Formats: sequence, structure tokens, C-alpha cells
Amino acid sequence: MLDAQFYDLIQSLWGAFAEAMGSVRAREPEPPPTPPILQLRAGLAESPAWFLVQAAEFDPEPLTVERLRVRDVYASERIVAALLDLMASEQWFDHDGAYRLRIEGRAVLDRIHANRYRWLGALDLPDAAQRLERRFRDLINRSLDAPDPPGIWCLVHSRNRAPAEENSTAAKLFQYVADFNAFRDDCHMAGWRPLGVAGHVWEAFGLVGDETGPTADALFAALAYRGYSVADYAAALAELDGRGWARTGEVGYTLTDDGRAVRAEVERLTDDYFYAPWAALSAAEILEIRDDIYTLRASLEQPAAT
Repeated sequence: MLDAQFYDLIQSLWGAFAEAMGSVRAREPEPPPTPPILQLRAGLAESPAWFLVQAAEFDPEPLTVERLRVRDVYASERIVAALLDLMASEQWFDHDGAYRLRIEGRAVLDRIHANRYRWLGALDLPDAAQRLERRFRDLINRSLDAPDPPGIWCLVHSRNRAPAEENSTAAKLFQYVADFNAFRDDCHMAGWRPLGVAGHVWEAFGLVGDETGPTADALFAALAYRGYSVADYAAALAELDGRGWARTGEVGYTLTDDGRAVRAEVERLTDDYFYAPWAALSAAEILEIRDDIYTLRASLEQPAAT
């Protein structure tokens, strides 16, 4: 039961919370317009909105291209630097070799947090949410004690933006879902980084395995927002071929048996690392968590359906 699908179930709460918050927002007076820069590449990790979230995770430390790419490992240096420079041009950051939040950027961040906490606080949650908050809190605390590997770099930084204790149960659950995502990143990177491949090569490997990126052109079409070129992806495919993980054919690259074995082993390691903090839970307790997630998700989706 504790596998990638269970992790996806946890993450499905993110979208359910987002829809429910949208319903609350729709009932409010027309808010001030969102700064256009926050709408740029919305929903992508390589976007001003996500980099502002990262600024909150690092605060009071400044952002740098290198620090951002520890977790945003699939992005090119040039796209990360370009977006940070764009945000500096909006006076959200000072750029002195690093990118430091200015009062203008902090004001945008504070407004985002205030709106989010207000919308989350307005949600009417079922009793299952209280149980789930306690379970998630315990699991995140156990995850913070994880050894290295997998390490907890992403998780620790995610917890830096945790809501205050007096905030709503919904706000805490929303953050826990983000924390699980961060720890999953820690665990997945711990699985594949020892193989000695660059992030964009590993991502290309995944798309070849999913049969959605068999050529350099297809990879570029799917992943142009990462900031790499067609030539970069052609070199990535050549590296996969050289490692014996992929071979080219009539329709492009496909994984070899060795490549499929490597991918399966990394997925196994990812699950093992991620679910190690769950070891103290009984099967009945895990089922209760699953059922409470379904109950909460159904409750959150109800406002969006009415």
C-alpha cells in the first residue's frame, strides 16, 4: 500500500485545497490585481511565484542560483539566473552576488500568505481533518529525524515556512502536503544522484521510460521551460545510450532492460526512504490515514462542485 500511488493520494490534497480556496476567493470582493510577473509561467517550478516561495524558505538567507538548484535540480543555471534577474528588475530582490528580499518583495510575499491563510481558515473541514493533522504532524516530525541518505535538505527548508501554531488546521495540513513533497524530493534525489548523472539527464531518462520523450525534439517540446536546448537533450540521450540504459530505434529512444532495472531500483529506494518514518504505524493506522484523506478530499471538492 505504501508506494508511489499512496504518495500521489497525499499530494491530491494540494489540488483539492487549491480548488476550495478558489471557491472562497470567488465569494470575496474583487481583490487587487495579481502582479503580472506572478502569472508568468504559473504552476511551474521555474517561475517567479515559486522562486518567491523559495525566498520564504531561505529567509533570512539570500537566494542564489546554486541554492535554488539543489532542489530545482532539473532546471538549467541560465533559466534560474534569468528569472531571478527578472524579479530583481521588479525591485523584489537586491542583487549583490546573491538575491536578497527587498521590502517590496516581502510585501508581495506577506500579501500572498495573508490571503492564503484567510481562505484556508474559512474552510469547513470534517472531523477527519483533525485526525489527519495529528498523523501528518507526527510523520513529518519523524521524517525530520531521517538519516543521510536520504537527508532532509528540502524538508528542512520547506518547514521554514510552516504556519504558526495558532493558524487553522487547514493551513497546517496544506503545509504538511508541501512538506511531504519536499521530503519525497530528498528521497528521490538520494536514489538517483549516486549514479552520477546530471538532473536534466535523469529527467530525460524518465521521459524516455514513459515513452513521452523518445527524441531530443520531443524532450525539448516537453521541457523547454527548464532552460535546456535541443542539443542539450541530444547529448543527454547520447549519455543514456553510452550507459547502456537506452537504445535508439525507428521511433527514437527506448529503455533497455538495464535501464528499466536502474529506474525500478531508484523508485524502490525512493519509496523505502520516504516511508521509513511510517514504520511504526500499523496496517490499520495506515488505512485510517487513507480513509481520512479520501474524506477530507471529498469535503474540499464539494464547494467547487456547488
